[in-house]
Amino acid sequence: MAIDHYAVLGVERGADSEAIKKAYRRLTLQFHPDRHPDDTHAHERFRQINQAYDVLGDPRKRTRYDTQSRLSSGLDLAGVQPGQSPRDLLQNVFGDVFRSRRRGRRKGRDLRYTLTISLQEAVRGGPHEITFDALGPCETCSGSGTRPGGAPPATCQVCGGKGEVKGDGLFAPWTRCGRCDGAGMLQADACKTCRGAGKSRASRAFTVTLPAGVESGAQKILEGQGEPGRFEGAAGDLKVTVHVRPDPFLERRGAELRCELFVSLTEAALGTRVEVPTVDGAVELDIPAGIRSGTKLRLRGKGIPAKQGRGDQLVLVTVETPAASDPNVATALRELEERSALASALPKRSEQRAAFAERKKP
Repeated sequence: MAIDHYAVLGVERGADSEAIKKAYRRLTLQFHPDRHPDDTHAHERFRQINQAYDVLGDPRKRTRYDTQSRLSSGLDLAGVQPGQSPRDLLQNVFGDVFRSRRRGRRKGRDLRYTLTISLQEAVRGGPHEITFDALGPCETCSGSGTRPGGAPPATCQVCGGKGEVKGDGLFAPWTRCGRCDGAGMLQADACKTCRGAGKSRASRAFTVTLPAGVESGAQKILEGQGEPGRFEGAAGDLKVTVHVRPDPFLERRGAELRCELFVSLTEAALGTRVEVPTVDGAVELDIPAGIRSGTKLRLRGKGIPAKQGRGDQLVLVTVETPAASDPNVATALRELEERSALASALPKRSEQRAAFAERKKP
């Protein structure tokens, strides 16, 4: 039989209907999906608990289940799963030899948080304060799960401290004990605030220090800052994933930053001085006269911190052609074209057009 329903509910095989109902109510309250929205283990346990109670809570189904269990209790080699090793078979038959008592301590779950920062913050690095609701140590019992002054945790009597219960039959599988949820221990005098869990939900604050030049997708781990463990088990970790917001003007390319700068025809022809954004604030950049569209200008040391110093920022100059939809602009452009027709104004264009004309001659 795949799952021992008695083990799932954490009751003895001779338990009466009231004990089964009491165990079912306790476990459904403990593992209800509404209390653990992101815990797949809790969801699976909730499903198994309902499945077990559906069988054991119905007298006729329970009788049929017990009968089938007894019939399969003999040496049934047909029940051996394909691929099982000799050690697997021995573990099924002599499980007590290979399974020792659990210490009861269970590490807490890891917490995950996405920290969104700006490009400027990513370049600078440094500490960031984050606050969010999460499970932390219960203030009443300091995370022990035991009522202050109460008796310490005791070994689970259902599984004998193993955390698992073996079903009937020589090759029956081991099932996680539903009474202690696999811990092998139970709170003899549980804290009333956290009901023995040792943790409660509250607002928690952390300081996350990021290195200069951190990239989007990088992960920072704060060891021991996750959910508390059970029965003095180690706490989980806090895993912080960094997300760098896209900057409207700057684009990261390795250790370099890139920025596109639009200039007019007259600015490109005559040269100008333009303010350009950087992660350190705006700086003035000289645009030399006669610059061509597509030219890259370099701002030294305005890029991303790297092992060999800080990178540069490249400024891609794009000459924007004015639209002639405005009559005044159109008139000005025609006048500019007339004056530019002189060979001295646009020497390369004049030379090329003359070469084209020469080629057409027979």
